[in-house]
Amino acid sequence: MSLGVFAPLLGGIGLFLLGMWLMTEGLKLAAGGALQAVLESWTRSAPRGFLAGVLITALLQSSSAVTVATLGFVNAGLLNLAQAVWLIIGANVGTTMTGWLVALVGVKIDVGALALPLIGFGMLGRLAFRGRSRLYGAGQAMAGFGAFFLGVGVLQSGFSDLLNDVGHLVPSDATLVSLLVALAVGVVVTVLTQSSSAAIALTLTAAASGEIPLAIAAMAVIGTNIGTTSTAILAALSATPAARRVAVGHVIFNAVAAVSALALLSPLLWLSTWLTAGFNPEAETPAILAMFHTLFNLLGALIMALMGGRLIAFLQRRFVTAEEDLAKPRYLDSTLASVPALALRGLVLEVERMREAAFEMVAHRWRVGLSGAAAEGQLLPLGREIRNFVGEMSAGPLPDAVTEALPDVIRAVQHLEEIERASLRLRAPPAGAETASASWGELRQALADSLEGPGVAFPHLEPACARLIETTERAYQQVKTDLLQATARGALPVGQLDSALELADALRRCAELAAKTHRRLGPWEGHPDTAHAEAQLQPVAE
Repeated sequence: MSLGVFAPLLGGIGLFLLGMWLMTEGLKLAAGGALQAVLESWTRSAPRGFLAGVLITALLQSSSAVTVATLGFVNAGLLNLAQAVWLIIGANVGTTMTGWLVALVGVKIDVGALALPLIGFGMLGRLAFRGRSRLYGAGQAMAGFGAFFLGVGVLQSGFSDLLNDVGHLVPSDATLVSLLVALAVGVVVTVLTQSSSAAIALTLTAAASGEIPLAIAAMAVIGTNIGTTSTAILAALSATPAARRVAVGHVIFNAVAAVSALALLSPLLWLSTWLTAGFNPEAETPAILAMFHTLFNLLGALIMALMGGRLIAFLQRRFVTAEEDLAKPRYLDSTLASVPALALRGLVLEVERMREAAFEMVAHRWRVGLSGAAAEGQLLPLGREIRNFVGEMSAGPLPDAVTEALPDVIRAVQHLEEIERASLRLRAPPAGAETASASWGELRQALADSLEGPGVAFPHLEPACARLIETTERAYQQVKTDLLQATARGALPVGQLDSALELADALRRCAELAAKTHRRLGPWEGHPDTAHAEAQLQPVAE
């Protein structure tokens, strides 16, 4: 195979990934409350998400476009796993409309023709609405769609010779070997063209000409269903872990539908022939194949509906990042909310886990100097889960001890979220600032002591935490004074003063918040009203 064939292939894949990236980033900018509300409304339940996927794909005539768009929405945080999986299942059923168009009309809508206008209008939108983030993002997303379609078009063009010759690769006898060859041809053609619609159109056209028998054509159709998963796999290469889980769900659905079709090939072909003859006694092979394609995708959707809950639970355990693992509560469960003592103990254990993660983050950034190495907000999802659980608890009557503890628990969570924000300012001191003050060591030691905690019983906790805060403030004020005096003497350049003061303030802020967290949470870590419940409480199963 010559380089001239590889060039369109590589270029098409590159355009495909570029379109995916442009669309995801554009959606992040364009996504507002209205867009999210529409998406949530369309996909609020599994049946509605399924119907949305069917209708959108039937209109676009491209399950690949819907798959990529769904992964983009997941990347942008607009769809959760269950919503996205049912959209894609619906898209697989909706793509059977292509077969009906070929069989009944003989034409196929060329969505790829929209590529250049989408790119043009999208990029013009980015230029025209540079100061308006939502419109700017919408233009970028539109250009991303166009780049995706253009990539598909380049792939189709690059393999046009293969499409012209592929009919001769399929044997004419329905033997086991020929059936397997037809299945492989359907997979390969779909992977190469990145379009199951093009592969199905080719199969139906070949079947209509009498070049291949019905069973072999049906195997090729099953192969296109398997091959179309390459779209999701390719898009997931540059996607978030959440989008990768959706891509795996797409692969599982198509595999289930394909296996079902293979196992029931003869019955499904008989049923397809009988149903097609019911509305058109003179129906030809393409119509029967279109019915077959629809039936086995519906069968796959039915099987997925029966195993949907277990599938979602399985997918949620795949590709889990450290941040997602941290955001998932280990000690909170809605069943605990009705038992206040157990619920409070679960809350305390969860906040302790959040405290450990926050303090490790501070220590790592302070010692290694990785300011900005991780994005802000890693602790926020866990904080939201804790607040939601407090809301569930507050819905019923609570003992006085629990009512007294909840404000301290909430404040501890707030302190830990503030610690994360303050830790983003930790970095190595600028050149010259370290020698400008001998009190840097005292300030760092104050932070280390605050992270470790006073380690005293509850009656002495308040004064111990107050001493930590006082020691930190005294060390900070001394460092600040030394830096200002060094700048006045010319020993420290003025340009380095602000950075040094910001670092000192970040160290002070982290130390003070750590001490305040200990002060809020400490009284309830060994409280007699909750300690007896700890033996009954186990981490929530992963």
